[in-house]
Amino acid sequence: MKLTRGSIRWRLSIGAILAVVLALLLSDLALSVMFHRQVTRLTSQELEAKSMALVAGFEGDQPPAAPPDDIGGDRRYLQPYSGLYWQIEVDGRTHRSQSLWDTVLPLTAAMPGRGRAELYGGDGPDGQRLLILDRSIRVGADGHPVRIVVAVSTALMDEAQQLFDRDLVPALVILGVLLILASIVQVAIGLRLFADVHRKVEALQSGRLARLGQDLPTEVRPLASAIDELLDDRDRRIERARHRAADLAHTLKTPLQALHGETSRLRQSGQNEAADAIDEIAEQIRGSVDRELGRARIGAEGSADLAQVVERIAAVLRRTARGDEIGIITQVPSGMPVRIDAYDLTEALGSVAENALRHARERVVIRAEAKGRRIILLIEDDGPGVPPEQLDEVTRRGHFLDSGGTGVGLSLAKEIVEAADGDLLLQNLDPGFRVSLMFWRGPGT
Repeated sequence: MKLTRGSIRWRLSIGAILAVVLALLLSDLALSVMFHRQVTRLTSQELEAKSMALVAGFEGDQPPAAPPDDIGGDRRYLQPYSGLYWQIEVDGRTHRSQSLWDTVLPLTAAMPGRGRAELYGGDGPDGQRLLILDRSIRVGADGHPVRIVVAVSTALMDEAQQLFDRDLVPALVILGVLLILASIVQVAIGLRLFADVHRKVEALQSGRLARLGQDLPTEVRPLASAIDELLDDRDRRIERARHRAADLAHTLKTPLQALHGETSRLRQSGQNEAADAIDEIAEQIRGSVDRELGRARIGAEGSADLAQVVERIAAVLRRTARGDEIGIITQVPSGMPVRIDAYDLTEALGSVAENALRHARERVVIRAEAKGRRIILLIEDDGPGVPPEQLDEVTRRGHFLDSGGTGVGLSLAKEIVEAADGDLLLQNLDPGFRVSLMFWRGPGT
């Protein structure tokens, strides 16, 4: 199926792509925030462990003393500006890890409440940004206040965040591509039902199926039911029109017979002129009735063998006055049923073929070719053709190019073909003229 901007496939695909991209962007943001919170929580737990190691170094019955520089043997506390720091304030004295060198940690003015700990950020040595855990305890029998502070540079956290984001982006891109491909496949599978509907409609057009029926996905069944109801209503209307036309024909038959009797009596009394006038009028009425009956038949369901109809019409044309002068060539293979009533096909093809015979110089060729589910019948003559500016007019009822025409043949043929969901096209050749009649294949093919 072609992907165009106005198609459902295009809209669903674009919608799915936009939804996937938006979801991945939000996922990237959410995962990044979650990772940052997790890193911060783990870092604070590590600071808590370092802080508790410092607290454990104070004995309740001993005066407070400075702890060792390396907490738990971590040598980074001995390396200047390493990113790991501790600081203790006790009895007005400040003890610091060697990693602070000649600086102090940026603490809040007020010491946290007894036994409490606070976590906050601040600027550290060498322009570092720190995460600081500030705690206060009481030690010794006299309850000496001790402020224990441990800190870590956020550069380590930022590096971990950058590494996570760097690895996350390609993973999300791959996931996005897979989701988009899955969405496109899902859309294609979901739109398969339209292909099923299209095949059923084609079968409906070709006469292989009378109605769409309910053998369709649930979502499409209401549409199929509506189409079937329209087809039922169309058939009922056509049937009523045929009945009315038949009733009209029977209604007029008796008055026409009565007129014929009157003309016979007029001729017997020597009034031939009046009788001829009445006969002429009666014939016009009979012709109109026959023509309307023919039009009422247009669109009747049925199938016709194209080769048989063509040969039958060619045989009739060969017995006409020009049939001895013009070569009539037929090239229609057998086994080409078309979806049109045989009577309608005979009337339409006869009108077109008779017109071609009237204008031909030496030959008329009637041939057929198949194109997919369509069959194209071509009627060609080597006559003068039709002026290009009049091509669109010759199929209008009442229009004819010479005095030998009635202006009905081509227009009626066009009505019959179009009523069978076909088409009639006119084309000038060099030399000659071509009429193309396109029909749907009949059942059995």
